[in-house]
Amino acid sequence: YWCGPCADELPAMAQYQRQAGDAVSVVTVHQDENETAALLKLAELGVRLPTLQDGRRSIAAALNLPNVMPATVVIRPDGSVARVLPQPFASADEIAAAVDSALR
Repeated sequence: YWCGPCADELPAMAQYQRQAGDAVSVVTVHQDENETAALLKLAELGVRLPTLQDGRRSIAAALNLPNVMPATVVIRPDGSVARVLPQPFASADEIAAAVDSALR
């Protein structure tokens, strides 16, 4: 809710999910303890994506993610991490290209 680049990227992530359909699952992770503010921000942006609440950064720690937001984690079908992309994306096409590259 307070991360400007995250808010800018979320609509692109939602568009990417719509374009990819069932081939991809986009899940957002909120790394702040204020769950309500995060949900309100998603509603304000009109973004409907599954969201995990991780105020203690357990997911980031388990994946050894850099302390950068936003960060996109591309996970292979077998559950392994293909690539961590610590950067904001401006469009669904940018996201698709980065995911495709990570999975090659």
